[in-house]
Amino acid sequence: MNSQRPLQILVLLYVAAVVVGVISIFHPGAGKSGARKPGALAIVHISGLISTKMSASPFERSDADEIARRIHKLSEDDNVKAILLRINSPGGTVGAVQEIDTELQRCRKKGKIIVASLADVAASGGYYLASSADVIVANPGTITGSIGVILEFGNLQGLMQKLGVKLEVIKSGAHKDIGSPARELTPEERRLLQASITDAYEQFLQAVALGRHQPEDKIRPLADGRIFTGRQAQQVGLVDRLGDQEDAIEIAIALAHLPEHPQIISDDTRSLGAILQHLSSEAPSGAWQAVAASWSHSPSVEYRWQ
Repeated sequence: MNSQRPLQILVLLYVAAVVVGVISIFHPGAGKSGARKPGALAIVHISGLISTKMSASPFERSDADEIARRIHKLSEDDNVKAILLRINSPGGTVGAVQEIDTELQRCRKKGKIIVASLADVAASGGYYLASSADVIVANPGTITGSIGVILEFGNLQGLMQKLGVKLEVIKSGAHKDIGSPARELTPEERRLLQASITDAYEQFLQAVALGRHQPEDKIRPLADGRIFTGRQAQQVGLVDRLGDQEDAIEIAIALAHLPEHPQIISDDTRSLGAILQHLSSEAPSGAWQAVAASWSHSPSVEYRWQ
């Protein structure tokens, strides 16, 4: 492999950022739909891991803040009668998922129809958001479900001992360094963390039961972290219809009583994030992992498919 390839990719990413930035300054509306018309349908894409801007990779994660702001604007636009969520995500951090969901609930309270279209994967936090929709449409082979919460810590104690590395910790409380990679969790720490995970799980379960209009006792047996294909999910009531994005659009048009050919307002697929994500996919996996590692990443509680 050409040793200069990783550097070339990084330079290309930088140049793309500059070009798109300049375009956005002089043509802020580039790539986006024009003025709203009555009876419009908006498409919101949720792709990759869902988190805030403090994520390890700025190109492979859906920025929850940006998505929430977009949905909030749509909630205040009286011309937008329906929203199609195009979800292709294994989930993400709990707070980020819930912030987007809060805006979706605001849209529902204002009478807007929401239809979720599940692509390759809509698992864990991806399904959490889909459950807020009036109708969920999935491909027969879509990977979905994975209702649950996960928190992971690395334990490097053995490795550090072999290397002769000792970490000195000065802390204000017994649990301030909980999850430290330099030692094992204590039984009390496991109990505390499990209590937090269980609480986050109950919130997830409640949200799905509410969105699916089902009692929690019916959802709970399905909410043990297992995944389903779209067809399996339909059989157990987690998905309403099987179909692709076009089918979902037709359902949204019918539910919202829109014109046969309504104005469709979509995300700007030529946005900086989309361009950089596409370019980054061309980078060798090892090189990209090295770049991603340059961003700090702390353990987080996640609605994420492992």
